[in-house]
Amino acid sequence: MASGNKRADILEAAAGIVETSGAAHLTIDAVAAAASVSKGGVLYHFPSKQALLEGMLTHLLDEITVRTETYVAAHGEAENGALVARIVEEHDQSPEQRVMSRAFLAAAAENPELMAPARQEARRAFREAAAGSASAEMGWIVLLAVEGLRFLEMLNLLPLSRSERSRIHRQLVELAKAHAA
Repeated sequence: MASGNKRADILEAAAGIVETSGAAHLTIDAVAAAASVSKGGVLYHFPSKQALLEGMLTHLLDEITVRTETYVAAHGEAENGALVARIVEEHDQSPEQRVMSRAFLAAAAENPELMAPARQEARRAFREAAAGSASAEMGWIVLLAVEGLRFLEMLNLLPLSRSERSRIHRQLVELAKAHAA
């Protein structure tokens, strides 16, 4: 850990606790111990468990947005670029980012209202999928497949190998491009 960015270290430690012990064990004390900072150090950055969960969720959504926008910027006017970017973004998540995605589950379990930013991001994703596809429904189907993969991965329920997942992602990219507006 020890990235030099205490806030990032705290978020990484919190994600590790959610990964190994579950959301029920996410406490300020546990995060302080895992991040090798004082409880006051955690509270300086995140004054409550709710603020910590919000921070985890915001961090994850920001990373998704950056990876998606980076792909779109690099590929200009690619066919159905926003939807393809989401497919690529989901596929290219690092193991650490996959662990952080469990913050979604922790946030929802702790307080469903913390999911408001994720709801906004989902609305945006559905709008983009519809706008870039010849039919809104086909864009939504591809997006739902991508998010289904993400969700199964979050729950550790995806029985596919990395190679099988890669083949599925390639097929989804082909579908998105074939049904571009």
